[in-house]
Amino acid sequence: MEQDLGLGQLPERLDDGLRLAEDLGLDSILVMQLIVWIEVRLGLAVPDAEVDPRALATVGSVLDFMGELRPLAAEGKG
Repeated sequence: MEQDLGLGQLPERLDDGLRLAEDLGLDSILVMQLIVWIEVRLGLAVPDAEVDPRALATVGSVLDFMGELRPLAAEGKG
């Protein structure tokens, strides 16, 4: 993931409480790249509507956000 997003060295272990901006150094561009990475690499459909910034504040909130997403193949069904 580090290479895909162009990130520097990440900590060996990512704690749920690590903040994306303050602790990991992700700026708004990298957060957008993370959203694209979630869609393309993980095959999860991120809603077209604006994503709540709180969903992308910490590692734990990103994991929770991803847990609520549907696979791209299921998008548009039902």
